[in-house]
Amino acid sequence: MEKENKDLDENLEKDAASKELEDEVEEKAKGGESEENSAESTDSDSTAENVSESEVSDKDKADKKKKRGFKKKDKKDEQIEELNDKYQRLFAEFQNFRSRSEKEKAAMFETGAKSIIEKILPIVDNFERGVAALSEEDLESPVGEGMNLIYKQLLQTLTDMGVTAIEAEGKEFDPDLHNAVMHEDNEELGENVVSQELQKGYKYRDTVIRHSMVKVAN
Repeated sequence: MEKENKDLDENLEKDAASKELEDEVEEKAKGGESEENSAESTDSDSTAENVSESEVSDKDKADKKKKRGFKKKDKKDEQIEELNDKYQRLFAEFQNFRSRSEKEKAAMFETGAKSIIEKILPIVDNFERGVAALSEEDLESPVGEGMNLIYKQLLQTLTDMGVTAIEAEGKEFDPDLHNAVMHEDNEELGENVVSQELQKGYKYRDTVIRHSMVKVAN
């Protein structure tokens, strides 16, 4: 009986030792898994840190490139640009001034020419009346020939200047060219036709210097 009890106790001790051994093995296994998980976590953290560091580095490089692109201009370059801008403005103003001056000169010349022509026309009228009042014998005399030559010379000078006589007699009345001072009924002429020119009118180029003084029929 004692022997059996002794054997039972030994079996119980063996079972307890075996149980302890199994528990130790399980604890070691769990510890290894936790270490692996910890290592994986550490590796992922280090990878994330490396990615973030590379992103920051790329951003710094991009910022540096932008700074290089927007590099502050040198004072000399700014002065050159300022002077160039002033030069262009002055040149444009000078061009405008020259254009205005040329137009003003042309306008002054036109005004001066018109004024001189207006003063010459009465002299031309007097020569024309004087020549028309001479007889054929007087026209053949030295005085008559001299008057006629001066009259023709005046007309030629006016023609060279761009002055032309306005056609009136036999033409249809035009208020832009003719100044009607008399009216008559004439069955031989059409309606609103100039029957007689009382004083010649003249144009300077395309501008009327003096309207023709006329008599209008019907």
